[in-house]
Amino acid sequence: MDDHATLDHKLALMLLESFNAQGALMAWDARLTSITPGACEISLPFSAAVSQQHGYFHGGVIGTLADAAGGYAANTLLMPVSECLTAEYKINIVAPGIGDRLIARGKVLKTGKTLVVSSAEVFAVQHGKEKLCAIMQQTLFVIDKK
Repeated sequence: MDDHATLDHKLALMLLESFNAQGALMAWDARLTSITPGACEISLPFSAAVSQQHGYFHGGVIGTLADAAGGYAANTLLMPVSECLTAEYKINIVAPGIGDRLIARGKVLKTGKTLVVSSAEVFAVQHGKEKLCAIMQQTLFVIDKK
């Protein structure tokens, strides 16, 4: 994949509309910050709604953000004909989510007719410096777009 490739404007708007229909992500103020063919970046500011008892980003929130980044990376290649649903994912949280925001970067590893495999890295950003906090790999079902 060409890292500098861009999406068709109509497809980009369709992806943004789909992303904005994600209730949890909207409630947490997540933003789709970059989409290119086979890749996606999502940013999430820190707030009480996404924290755990020690003041870090909650592990479930980190997982949700990684899942969404991998899924929307896949959707850049599937939409407008198809889209995807998560079948499974494995996440390793390798450092606490300490910072003022998270950035999740998803990318497609392999596409098929019925399954897509993608991955995501999640970074905690503190004082402008990114620190890797999680690594995720997922399998997604390809479904017809409704």
